[in-house]
Amino acid sequence: MQIGIIGGGAAGLMAAIQAHQPGIEVQVFDANASSGRKLSTTGAGRCNISNRSANADAYFTDNSAALKTCFESKPNLEVLKTLESIGIPTTASEDGWIYPLSFSAANVVGIMENNLKGIPFFHNTLITGIQKTEKGFILSTADRTQQYTADKIIVACGSPANPQLGARGDLYQPLENLGHTLLPVRPALTPIETDAVLFHKLQGVRLDAEISLVRDKRVIARTIGNIIITQWGINGPGVMNISHLIDPQHPGLYSLKINFAPNFSDAIRNSFMNSGLQDLSLSSILKGFFPAKIVDFLLRQTDLAQIKTCKELSNKHKELLLKTIQAQEITVRGVRGFKHAQASTGGIALSDIDPHTMESRICKGLFFAGEILNVLGPCGGFNLHWAFLSGILAARGIIRSQTKI
Repeated sequence: MQIGIIGGGAAGLMAAIQAHQPGIEVQVFDANASSGRKLSTTGAGRCNISNRSANADAYFTDNSAALKTCFESKPNLEVLKTLESIGIPTTASEDGWIYPLSFSAANVVGIMENNLKGIPFFHNTLITGIQKTEKGFILSTADRTQQYTADKIIVACGSPANPQLGARGDLYQPLENLGHTLLPVRPALTPIETDAVLFHKLQGVRLDAEISLVRDKRVIARTIGNIIITQWGINGPGVMNISHLIDPQHPGLYSLKINFAPNFSDAIRNSFMNSGLQDLSLSSILKGFFPAKIVDFLLRQTDLAQIKTCKELSNKHKELLLKTIQAQEITVRGVRGFKHAQASTGGIALSDIDPHTMESRICKGLFFAGEILNVLGPCGGFNLHWAFLSGILAARGIIRSQTKI
């Protein structure tokens, strides 16, 4: 049996490694000049490969029950054991972020490629069309004179996120033409552009905060994470993890409500009441909790800069200050788009896929893996975990189908 794998990223490489078995001839088609271009840059080059908290509930998808089946079919520990079995042992940080022991994304790509010696790779080969035939599939390229055939295929070509690394979205339409549901594709895990005036003196500040995404005066998402305030808006996991919920065509419908003290507002209140701190300046009290720029910002907003010592604070002042710390609302201007996005949401509906095998329910012999599907995890290794998990499941589905012949 000859299978074609479209895409040489994390999902495609893992699928190729797992499917390369006796009786199965694997060939990989990659639009880029080299494999694993996005994979080689992940985790700032350190390759945040997975997360101890990776489970179906952590992901955004159109079919949570199907995703749960995927994770039950190949538990996290088994995914890590599979990585180790191909030469990629892992380690975890205290917060559960999992990395290769080499802490090198480039090494991970090289090891995966080394597992695929002897498998034909067709680099600089952009597959633009998929035709189902009685015998299998015909894969068309941008060069109309060049076509390839395969008995079965695994589509692992990713999404348009990070086009500067060769990411594309050329197969969405051909897959929809085959009968699959194509959900709106949006940039995800991308910074959010906001009103430039409110925080213009806070550029460069980085801190953990609680972020609420508000639409029509209703909170539609809430997360706690690190944010970085920039000249154009807010970066960091704290906003990137909810950016996919903003409709890029109507950003004015949204605002962000920011709590600068998500876990220690009671500690701030207690400091105001602490008898031993009453002679300290209000600025000194606040600098125990926040960067200096945040402190100056809070004092300007509350007009409390003139208060010399903590004992001069009235209860009304304390409540005003705490409210200012916990409820900063800023207008959303947009999202930074696919060029700055780590991933996407939308694409082929997971509901169209058999979660045990990753085979299409619409087109038999066609399997899926990775970001082409409507599955999105937060920052922290979740999306690479999904790429490897789905690649393993797709390869296993191919192998099972071979034994039934």
